[in-house]
Amino acid sequence: MAKLESWIAMNLAPHASRPLSLYELAWTYAPGSMFAVDCDTGKLINSNPAAVALSGYSHDELIGMSLADLHPESERERVKVEFLKAVQKPSQHPGFHIQRKDGRCAPVAISLSKSAVLDSRSVLVCVYFDITDQEEKEHQLSTQNWALGAYAIAALALGRVRSSEKLLLHAICEAITHKSTYIFAWIGIAEDGPGKKIRIAAKAGSAVGYLDGLHLSWAEEDPNGQGPTGVCIRTGTMQILEDAQTSPIFGPWRERARQFGIRSSVSIPLRIKGSWHGALVVYSARPKAFEAAPVEVFERLGEHVVHGIQAIKQKQLLDAERRHLEKTQKHLTEALAASVSAMVTAMEIRDPYTAGHEVRVAQIAYAIGQEMGWPEDRLQGLRMAAMVHDIGKISIPSEILTKPARLNPVEFALVKRHPESSYIILKDIPYTWPIADIVRQHHEKLDGSGYPLGLKGDAILPEAKVLAVADIVEAMAAARPYRAALGLEVALAQIEKEAGTLLDAEVVRICAALFREKRLVLPGLS
Repeated sequence: MAKLESWIAMNLAPHASRPLSLYELAWTYAPGSMFAVDCDTGKLINSNPAAVALSGYSHDELIGMSLADLHPESERERVKVEFLKAVQKPSQHPGFHIQRKDGRCAPVAISLSKSAVLDSRSVLVCVYFDITDQEEKEHQLSTQNWALGAYAIAALALGRVRSSEKLLLHAICEAITHKSTYIFAWIGIAEDGPGKKIRIAAKAGSAVGYLDGLHLSWAEEDPNGQGPTGVCIRTGTMQILEDAQTSPIFGPWRERARQFGIRSSVSIPLRIKGSWHGALVVYSARPKAFEAAPVEVFERLGEHVVHGIQAIKQKQLLDAERRHLEKTQKHLTEALAASVSAMVTAMEIRDPYTAGHEVRVAQIAYAIGQEMGWPEDRLQGLRMAAMVHDIGKISIPSEILTKPARLNPVEFALVKRHPESSYIILKDIPYTWPIADIVRQHHEKLDGSGYPLGLKGDAILPEAKVLAVADIVEAMAAARPYRAALGLEVALAQIEKEAGTLLDAEVVRICAALFREKRLVLPGLS
């Protein structure tokens, strides 16, 4: 930001005595990095301050550079191809990177305008949006979702396998690595004999051969006991290996880890009271894969592993085992609910104008579902879907979400992608309800005019039909950045106008009755 402000000061100072034109103002202060390119040569003829700040080059250095030279060598041919296509019509191009002057690369989304004649030559404008923060948030969310997915499947295994400790431990390792970003999981049991060896009780994953032939020990005097797992078992504390290729304590195993694609790990201590102690160890192919959220999930999983084994060893009666399973499932639901709450909070921080939107939509949808006679379990699924129905907007730049004016066609097209983005984020979380599909369909219409799938009639889930009505009512009745609240009666009139053609008639009838008869009163909706 300091570089950008410095550039603006230097380049606008000569013009301080005259007012800037609208075009100069837009070019100078646009948040996107804008490059004007000669269509015949592919060379830059101008750039705005944001482009200078993003690229690291000065304005003079950028003039005359090839647009392709702003990209890593591996992307340059593709840039040229996309540039030629854009001469005919405007286009959007995700999946590229800008290579800054210092050699560092940043992910960008590119918007190319249609070419136009300017000063007797054909010119188009390329706008680069730095999406580094967006990709990092998506990575963190994906990592958390993988951990929750492994947790959920493992929790189910804890409830399913009750007769054999060996089968249970194997099921846990299988659950963690099944269709997961985690490439290897194993459980080791500490032995107290000579050398204090670690016995492998269970293992699973694509890198399962990593342990073959290794001498495993938790003895402090043994060099092989100085690794993360040995320290974990010896001290009873969790150990995180951030990067196998750089960690000084991982030297003896570095080359072997490279052969099996291992970059990071977490070792969770396990202690079975009156029986044995050991560790649950999980490996990832990504460095620094075990951040706060997944670590917390695996710590809780370690606790459940201990509880599950103790239940087997104590040979509890069937009713006691059933209570344990219910407790585990409840714990899982609470963990998933906490994840949803964190998602909602993140969205409200990015878009304060719609703070409370998801909560109010959930309250409306839940009330409609109750009137329809749905059971409590189904209502909870509907509530959960409503609470995260706009999570896909995390992929939309915040300046668009909070824009105090109506969106232009390009911006609206970007917003319309949020149901699909929501589906991608949610589809791998093992809810007991079809949350991802409900959220994906909440902008579908009965006549097929909705998006993103263009579904019609009964092809749309009943929960999505309820969510669609609740979403429209809340959106119209509450204020938005670009307009004041329209009021509840205007919102009800609109859904009644669309009943039977775009929206489910019965859902609309119930929703209108709830508000008009004042059986549902929500703060924030007049």
